[in-house]
Amino acid sequence: MNALRPKVAGEVVKLICSCVRNAPALLDGREKLAPVNSAPRDGDLVLVRCLDGKGAYDHVEDETGAAVRLYPGDVFVALLGTRRSGTNLVGEVPDRPLATGDRLDLVAQGGLVASCVAVPAYYGSRALPVEVVGFPGNGRITNIADTPVIPIIDTGPAPVRTPVLFVCGTSAEVGKTTLVCQLALAAKRCRPELRIAAIKACGTGRARDRLHYRDANYDVVTDFVDAGMPSTYGVEAGRFRAMLRTLITHCADRAGLVVVEIGGDLLEARAPEALEVMAELQAACVLMTNDAMGACDGLRRLDALGSPPLRIGSLKQNTRSLADRLGVPLETILETGDPAACERLVELMV
Repeated sequence: MNALRPKVAGEVVKLICSCVRNAPALLDGREKLAPVNSAPRDGDLVLVRCLDGKGAYDHVEDETGAAVRLYPGDVFVALLGTRRSGTNLVGEVPDRPLATGDRLDLVAQGGLVASCVAVPAYYGSRALPVEVVGFPGNGRITNIADTPVIPIIDTGPAPVRTPVLFVCGTSAEVGKTTLVCQLALAAKRCRPELRIAAIKACGTGRARDRLHYRDANYDVVTDFVDAGMPSTYGVEAGRFRAMLRTLITHCADRAGLVVVEIGGDLLEARAPEALEVMAELQAACVLMTNDAMGACDGLRRLDALGSPPLRIGSLKQNTRSLADRLGVPLETILETGDPAACERLVELMV
């Protein structure tokens, strides 16, 4: 049974979390297990032991993206990662040394662990506690940024000839990923010869959104984790901009239309910097919203950047009422469940 499970630094582990995208290069069998991490960083690999079978998250995605149930005593490879979600958990990477036996919490299904500082009441549970076993490395602690799938190349602002469409929203769970997937399906119907790419630009790392993109038949799929970031909450602004430009260039070289999803709202996780990159590219965008009030602030922010949205999208709003409240033409409102409307948007882009 154990022979089927990966071995890391001599330890048999239940799984390697989905945010470790380049495991064969990062964990080649020569790594040792360090008992102390004197300067913890986002993206550092850490072996942890599950201390409970119940918590806000009781499963972790493995390398394939499958959700694996956790039980007390399970040891797995996680990542240190900051998370400041507006709808889910908030966790901070400790600014002090970490050592074997220290307690952390599972703060994201992609395998991020940190010190949890807030759990919404609707979860009905605390964060799942884990215990540090040690830190894989070979002379220094291994970090996913050491060997990323797509290395960051900071060339500064540069024009991109391929059409780029950003999808942003006034909150999490507003339908951004749903629209991104609907656009792929629309493109394959009306332009079957067109290669299309999807990027998850910011938020908390996990495999789910990438898998949704793949399911929707995107030809090229990537995200910030491929560039060595477990989330974009603890990332320096300049490095984030360089990362996003790198991913857009990577996709633009391989597709005829690039769709970029800004996770969460417009306020956190480097979403403001993502909008700045959008503006410098003069890229089109769709603003997703649940209500007219939220849309008003989103429109104000986009107008301030000189990037008014090409469309305002919604999953549940009455399109005519939304147009009236915002004072925009009805054709500006995109009903994301309307296949013909999504096809028209694709045709407009290409």
